[in-house]
Amino acid sequence: MATTEAPEHSTVIQPFRHSSALIAIPTSLCHGIKSQEPIHSQKLSRHSAVNVLAPANVRTKPRPEKGNRCWVHARCKVGTLVWLALSPWALGLCSWAKLWCFSAFYTIQLVAYRPHLRKGWPFHWLLYGPLTDYVLCYHDATVIREGPAPDPKGKYLFAMYPHGVYGVCRAFSGGVGCWRTLFPGIAARWGSFGAAFLLPGIREMSLFCGCIDASKPVLERAIRRGENIILLPGGIDEMNLTDGESKDTQLVMTDRKGFVKLSIENGMDIIPGFCFGEKWIHHTIRLPHFIQKLLRPLRMSGTLLRGRGITLMGFLDPPLGYVWGEPIKVQQQKPVDEKYLDEVHQMVADAVLDMFKRHKARFGYAEDETLSLVSAADAKKKVIAKKRD
Repeated sequence: MATTEAPEHSTVIQPFRHSSALIAIPTSLCHGIKSQEPIHSQKLSRHSAVNVLAPANVRTKPRPEKGNRCWVHARCKVGTLVWLALSPWALGLCSWAKLWCFSAFYTIQLVAYRPHLRKGWPFHWLLYGPLTDYVLCYHDATVIREGPAPDPKGKYLFAMYPHGVYGVCRAFSGGVGCWRTLFPGIAARWGSFGAAFLLPGIREMSLFCGCIDASKPVLERAIRRGENIILLPGGIDEMNLTDGESKDTQLVMTDRKGFVKLSIENGMDIIPGFCFGEKWIHHTIRLPHFIQKLLRPLRMSGTLLRGRGITLMGFLDPPLGYVWGEPIKVQQQKPVDEKYLDEVHQMVADAVLDMFKRHKARFGYAEDETLSLVSAADAKKKVIAKKRD
């Protein structure tokens, strides 16, 4: 029987498992468990901890082979026709002239109105509302916070890994039954890549979720306003390494020290976290190399994702899991001593590796699944090598 050890005073939240039908489960039905005992001694939902940690629950079903390209293209065409059929023009709700006027107005405000470079939009109503809990219930997600709840009066930088293609791990940064239970009295803004605020739909959703530009000046202004920050330090390079077929999960971390330096300069404790199962949520489709080169300067990935049917809804095998580590205490320095920077960065890396090792069996990872840290340069080389293969 496989078991995992976890620190005492940990909190586990696991919604009821989804049924075979797609049913929205109210947050009030989600089962939150607060424990003063080690995690492995608790019973979660309908499954005892023994069942959760048993070898029988280790993911043994092979991932489906990459589909025939013709089939993928056919599904993309069907999806395009469906969205076209649902367009305002096709439904007779407005004319092409009105659509063009709206498009022109929208384009102008993209340039003239840039809240992501300032304070962003109000976001608590959405990010910390029940919608996020519904997303986590759909994925039958389990979230763990190691250690006691952080002090609401503290300053924190949350570092989330891995990035993934779609970044489903962002759902663990919100919700009533998730975030407000695990981090009471704490709110945090997301730092996002600048091109996201130029994409219709993504721009608005990002702003509603509390995103601001991830550039250092914008983040520092937010910190001076008393806001905490959430980042995905791996960025686009880590996104491109997402591979559900590989036994090795790779994080772009060895040379990504900017977030650590930001936390030291502003006296913010670092709370690392790791998402289990994200690499299996979607299947990936890589665009041609020349398109990826065009998208690269915009910090956009050349990888598309495919979900269930013609939707982007993720697959449900295995359920998602997330582990938040204990805060890594930081002493404020400005300028930052390089040795201390390396020391704190290594502490973050060790914490993430340790979380993966201790919790991978719990979340359906086989014994031979590994986690490795690479540099951004190595990540680019690996992606190029994949394209050649």
